[in-house]
Amino acid sequence: MVSKKEKKKDKAKTHLKKQKTRTAPGKHLPKGTNVTKTEFRVAKIVIPSQSSNISRSGPTTKKKLGLKEVLGKLSHFSLTVRTDGLEGLKELLTSACSASLINANLAFILSSLVPVTQDKERKLRRLAISLLPLVLSPVSPSLLSPLHSLLAAHLCCSLTHIDPRIQQDGLTMLDTLLDKAPSFIRSHYTTLLPNCLDQISAKKSGGSGKGPSVAANITESMTALQWRVLVLTRVDRMLDTVVQDKEETGKLSSTQASKSIVFSPGLFCPLASTTSPSWLPVSSLSNQVTSSNMQTNIKLVMPLLMETWVEARADDTNIRKGSSLTSEMGDLLLCLAGVMDRLVRLALDNSEGGNRDSVLQLIKKKFLVDIDQHFLSFLPYTSQGKSCDQANAILCCLSLAVREVVDDHVLEVVVRVTASKNIAPGTRLRLARQLLCRDELTVEQRDMVVLALVKVVEMDAGKEKIAAVNLLREQAMRWPQTGVTRWVENLPSQLVNLEEGEKRVQVELLLDTCLELARSCNKILARTFLVRWSEILGSVASSDLETEGLIQKLNFIKHHCDVTDSQQEMVLA
Repeated sequence: MVSKKEKKKDKAKTHLKKQKTRTAPGKHLPKGTNVTKTEFRVAKIVIPSQSSNISRSGPTTKKKLGLKEVLGKLSHFSLTVRTDGLEGLKELLTSACSASLINANLAFILSSLVPVTQDKERKLRRLAISLLPLVLSPVSPSLLSPLHSLLAAHLCCSLTHIDPRIQQDGLTMLDTLLDKAPSFIRSHYTTLLPNCLDQISAKKSGGSGKGPSVAANITESMTALQWRVLVLTRVDRMLDTVVQDKEETGKLSSTQASKSIVFSPGLFCPLASTTSPSWLPVSSLSNQVTSSNMQTNIKLVMPLLMETWVEARADDTNIRKGSSLTSEMGDLLLCLAGVMDRLVRLALDNSEGGNRDSVLQLIKKKFLVDIDQHFLSFLPYTSQGKSCDQANAILCCLSLAVREVVDDHVLEVVVRVTASKNIAPGTRLRLARQLLCRDELTVEQRDMVVLALVKVVEMDAGKEKIAAVNLLREQAMRWPQTGVTRWVENLPSQLVNLEEGEKRVQVELLLDTCLELARSCNKILARTFLVRWSEILGSVASSDLETEGLIQKLNFIKHHCDVTDSQQEMVLA
């Protein structure tokens, strides 16, 4: 008997045979159906952006990528692709023809690179900021000026970002722009200053009117005080850049300005000016900084400086609190004093368009009491480092600038600070200039200031030396009875002892000084100059300089000295 299972198998075989016969009736299977065919068809696919036949005129990376492909990677969503783009851009910027590449594509490069400085990945931010010096170094200020608004927008976004780590990297980016693009800082410092101070300020609510207070920004890597010092250091550098530009602009305008001349017989008046003609920059057509902007900055910065110093000195247990400082506190004092001094100098500058009296009234009304209480009343400060001497000098300049009346004690302190050692030549010149114009100085105090100027002349060889010589010459003409006579007596000796390789500028400075003093009938110079005339003439004639103009100037000096000496002999007779 056949089982059901076998019946099903037989039925399935019969059904398969019928299906094959039904689907292909009368047809037979072709031969060679089990042979594998090796033929295949090829179709060419052309992708224009990846074609190897494209000719690139510019430089390429090791991966054969041009500038456009590298910058396109910076906006990719992948971290690896963005990192590869920055590394490729670095390779292009360090190539031999990088300068021409940057100048031709500056806007394209900066618009793609600067947004990466706010990336959430720290590695990308640091790498992007490190590429900025390579981009900005070969660029001229005129080529960069159209992109100032782009840099300012992204820098302000970094400084005020919600992530503290991006804020810190924004300070690093600010350092790069301070070094490589000072023209950008000078034109946008009023915008950068409030955004920079927002990192350490907490605006008070209510109508107290005392301005903002310091914020307690604490991170894993630094304390709140360290962060404030970092921010205030950048503020100090910004203001210093602007102040130096104002001084250079003032000197240039003073040389080009017209002067009123009192007529006298034989006076030489040239009809054509020998100086370069004045020009009008395009930036002068935009809105300039007004006095209200500077007063707003003063109201914003001063309370932060006061509270930062008070909080830093809160744990001081010295009897004379604030007079003896550690080296770290000395650095902090130097930073705070520099910010206050430069901010006041900018506010009092007439070129800022502000009213000097209104600025002085604001400082005296709101901040002078606190400045006296926390800073000026303990002068001079002392510390183990060298920063305290410079801070003392800056605070003395600030004191003389905002005070109308200076008592004898303050004047004595300022004179001693001027004569101290570790002071920058520019700051020493400022103090000396402010002191020597005061008639209340005693003879001893005036001699101390003159001796400090003589040290500047002996140690410096730049513009500070020229300014110090001019101050000493004016002092010798106004107060010939003081200690400046020793410096006047030594002028002929300096002409005798000319060193080999002495610059012509230095020699002409000595001769011009002697000529001005000889014209003023300075008896001391006339006596010493005539005594050593042959030595001076031989020294100048044997120098490796062009001596034709120098010898002529020497003869002029000798003529005036002869006149002074003959007048002296007539008086004695």
